Amino acid sequence: MRKLLILFFFILSFVSCTYNTFEQVLFRTLKDPFCDSPITNSDTLENTIFLNWQEDEACDKYYLMKSYDQPVLNFTCVYEGSNTNYTDTNVESNSRYVYRLDKKRGNKLFKGKNYSYAYGANCRKDAYENNNNESNATFLEYDLTCNLSCVKYETEGVLHLDEDWFFVTVPPMRSAEIIISQKGLENTGVNAETQLNIQVIGEIEKPVAQKSGIILSNPSTNPTNIFFRVFPKTAGLFTASSCVTVIEYTISLNKIFNYGN
Repeated sequence: MRKLLILFFFILSFVSCTYNTFEQVLFRTLKDPFCDSPITNSDTLENTIFLNWQEDEACDKYYLMKSYDQPVLNFTCVYEGSNTNYTDTNVESNSRYVYRLDKKRGNKLFKGKNYSYAYGANCRKDAYENNNNESNATFLEYDLTCNLSCVKYETEGVLHLDEDWFFVTVPPMRSAEIIISQKGLENTGVNAETQLNIQVIGEIEKPVAQKSGIILSNPSTNPTNIFFRVFPKTAGLFTASSCVTVIEYTISLNKIFNYGN
């Protein structure tokens, strides 16, 4: 009797495993793998690029391809397997890279048609990211040290320009003065030209002068949040020998004073 029970459980286990295997084959999608490109993150850790992509049930294996950003791309495979993420530590400071995601189903290879871009950062993003849009604007009430990463890729003419959004709460019938100071221009004096622009919502963009007061006014009888963005000027930002730059700056709320004064 005991032998019969053991045999029964063995057969049941075998049938169950076989059924699961057949189920995976029978009910798997018949579609080809979809075209995808990795999401890249260059500025979380120095000279390290984090990549991830969507899971594709039609794919048996992913191939992450990498090339230097250059006139003729020369891709090599840096990862192959079933994972949907990869950390690339073979990165040179200030070098630019292009990635492509290939997929394989059975014996057929599907080459990716879209590229992703990343670079070797020599510093990390500031503590206020991701304030790249109005909805994630940073509340400005004291001195903040920030940076903007700027990269020009040769492939497809892609341009990456970071921007920072802030807002100031200005009381009724008052004005706020903010001051921006770019690192590296400390000895140039007030009103020196910076590599930055500023734009208040509803107004045209303006150049930022070193340590020169920028006035944000609230003529209404209610407290108002005034939103604005700080972003790099494109003119003179890159040179023939350097297509990666990071602008470091400090922004501060200097004072609140009577509107009209």
